[in-house]
Amino acid sequence: MSQVKKIYRDIQDLLVKLVPEKYKSIYLYASVINGKNGEMFFYYFPKRIIKTNPINCYDIPDKFGLEENSYNANLQRLYGYIRSLFDIQRGVWTNITIKIEENIFTIEYHFNNLVDSKYNDEERRLVWCNKYLQIPTESLTEQEAKLIDNYVEESRRKPVIYSEALIVKTEDNDGDDENGGTVTNQILKF
Repeated sequence: MSQVKKIYRDIQDLLVKLVPEKYKSIYLYASVINGKNGEMFFYYFPKRIIKTNPINCYDIPDKFGLEENSYNANLQRLYGYIRSLFDIQRGVWTNITIKIEENIFTIEYHFNNLVDSKYNDEERRLVWCNKYLQIPTESLTEQEAKLIDNYVEESRRKPVIYSEALIVKTEDNDGDDENGGTVTNQILKF
């Protein structure tokens, strides 16, 4: 297995483990600026009969009574995998979006100019959330709606997209579970 594929598996495994309940989909954004700084956040949509709002990864410890230091250490480990991916790929991308939907892991590599951007982190986050989480327009302020309408990607390159079936290792990999030691996704469990 190539180094990139191994990192994809590590990201999938840890990202799914960071979600403490069954989910419909997960969306992650991460950036690496100048090879060292950056940001990361993810949201997931819980699997429920009634449609719910997405849950922010940074709200999970309080919402589910998890030990915050341990949870944050796992978030740091997840960002470390993303930094390793950036390093292995020689820093050709600036930001990524990872989606887990319907048992498919998709990673979009973006090439935006984040250093000299006319948009700040919060503005880019708003645009990203609108695009991937489909925030209702009526919940936006007039200024936010205008920003989204006028947003222009700051890249001359189109995103590069890679998809594969989601395969996540279980804690107990002895083959006793119904999936022979792998879980293909919580989406399929009812």
